[in-house]
Amino acid sequence: MKRLTFLITALLLTMVSWAQPEMMPRRVMVASPQAPQAYYAMWDGSNRADYEWDAYPTYEAYENMMHQFAEEHPDRCSYMELGTLASGRKLMFCRINNGEPDGKPKFLYTSTMHGDELTGMMLMLRFLDELCTSDDPRILNLIDHLDIFISPCTNPDGTYYGGNHTVVGARRRNANNVDLNRNYPDFDDGPHPDGYEYQDETLWMMDLAREYPFTMAANFHTGSEVVNYPWDTYQPLHPDDEWWRLVCREYADHVHLQDTLYMSAFDDGIVNGYVWYTIWGSRQDYMNYYAQCREVTIECSTAYTPDPSLMPMYWTYNHESILRYMEQCLNGIHGTVTDSITGEPLEAMVFVEGHDHHGSSVSSHLPTGDYHRPIKGGTYEVTYSSRGYYPQTHTITVADGEAIVKDVQLAPINTGLEECRIFDVYPNPTRGLLHIETRATSLPMEYRITNLLGQTVLSGTLNGEIIDVSMLQNGVYFLVIEGSTHRQTIDKSVFKILINK
Repeated sequence: MKRLTFLITALLLTMVSWAQPEMMPRRVMVASPQAPQAYYAMWDGSNRADYEWDAYPTYEAYENMMHQFAEEHPDRCSYMELGTLASGRKLMFCRINNGEPDGKPKFLYTSTMHGDELTGMMLMLRFLDELCTSDDPRILNLIDHLDIFISPCTNPDGTYYGGNHTVVGARRRNANNVDLNRNYPDFDDGPHPDGYEYQDETLWMMDLAREYPFTMAANFHTGSEVVNYPWDTYQPLHPDDEWWRLVCREYADHVHLQDTLYMSAFDDGIVNGYVWYTIWGSRQDYMNYYAQCREVTIECSTAYTPDPSLMPMYWTYNHESILRYMEQCLNGIHGTVTDSITGEPLEAMVFVEGHDHHGSSVSSHLPTGDYHRPIKGGTYEVTYSSRGYYPQTHTITVADGEAIVKDVQLAPINTGLEECRIFDVYPNPTRGLLHIETRATSLPMEYRITNLLGQTVLSGTLNGEIIDVSMLQNGVYFLVIEGSTHRQTIDKSVFKILINK
C-alpha cells in the first residue's frame, strides 16, 4: 500500500512539474492534500534508551532532549536559545563541533517552520543523537571540520498548537496565524511581501544568520517529496544553478538507492522553486540573497504529519543524503584573507568575476579571516577586495568534489609610501544622492556603478563630492572609485550601496 501511495503521488506531482516557467502564472500555489491528523500516542521522554524514533515527542520531551544532548555530550554539543515566545515555548538549537569552531564552514539544518510538517523534525532529532553519540569516522570528520547548527522545530507554537502534550491540532502557521515561509524580506517583492510585520521567529533567524555566516543550509518541509533549489521568487536562474543541480541531484540519487519511488517526481526528485510554484518571502531566498548562504528546501514526505511509525523508514531513505549534503560544505574554494604586513585577518569580499550576482558572492569573516565558496567545478577569476587595501584577482581551478585552499594577503594602500586613499560614502542607503568624503589626491578619480549582474549603469569622473543616482531603480549596486597617485600606483575602492527612494 505504501508503494502504491508513493506511485500515485509521484505521478500527480510529475504532471505539475511538466509546466514550463514561462507558462506558469506569477503567483501559482499548489499543495499536497493533508490527511486528518490522527491521535498518535506521544512520547513523554521516559525510557529514552528504548525510544525508537517512532513516536512524536511532547513539547516537554522535545525541550528536555535538546538540553540532554548538550548536558550528556559537552565535548561535542552546546545548547542555544534564540528566544522564548509568548507561549513560553522556545526556539532551540544544538551547536555541534569539536570545541574549536573558528575558521571552519558553518552549516545549518532546520525543520518544521510550518508547524504541522513533522517528518523533518524527527529526522533532525535523530541526526542530533547520531552526531552526539557516534564514533563513525565519517561523523567525526564532520564534527572536526564543520561548525554545525541544528534546530528540529522552528515553529513550536504551530506544532503544539493543540497543547504541549499532542500534535493533534498542529497547524502550518504560527500563533499569530502568519506563514513563516512568506515572512522574510524578498529581493524581488520587497521587505514585507506578506503584509505582516516580521515575526519573532523570523527576526531571531535573521539575527542568527547575521551573527553566524553560514556557508550552507537546508530547511526540511513536508507536503511533497523533492529537493527544491533557488529561486522561489525569481525566474532567472541562480548564478550557481549548475552547482545547485549537482548537489540536489546527489541528494535525490542517494535516496533512490533506498526506494526508487521516493522523491521520484519532477526532474527525478529535484526542482527549481520558481518552476514548481512561485512564492515570495521564503527563507530559502532570504538566506541565498541576503546572507551569502547556500540554502535548499528538502520536502521529505508527502504527508504533512505522517504516522510516526513510518519515521524509521524516512530516516533510512534520507540518512546518507543528509550526510552527503553536509559534506558538500567542505568542497569548493576555501582560505583566509589577511593583511600582508601585519598578518591580521581581514573582512573582504570574495567575488567571482563574470559569475557572481544577486548575492552569490561571499566574504571573509573575523576572527580568522576565513572564507568558504562552494562552486561548480571549473576555472574562475576570483577577486579579493577590502576597504583600504589593493584588490587582487587570482585564477583558481577547482573540480567537483574537490576542496582548494587559497590564502590571500592584501597589501594596505596607506603604507607610508603612497598618499592615503580613504573614502566615506553616505548616506547608505540613499534616496538619490551619494556624498563622497575623501582625503585622496586632488587628481580626478573615475567612478562607475554596476548592478548585481556586473553591468555598468552609471559612470563618470569624480570632480565634486556628490554623485546623483536618482535615475537608478531601487536595489543593491556596487560603487567603484579608482584612479592613480603621483607615483602611478592604482588605487581602487569598492562600496556596496543600496538605493531606496
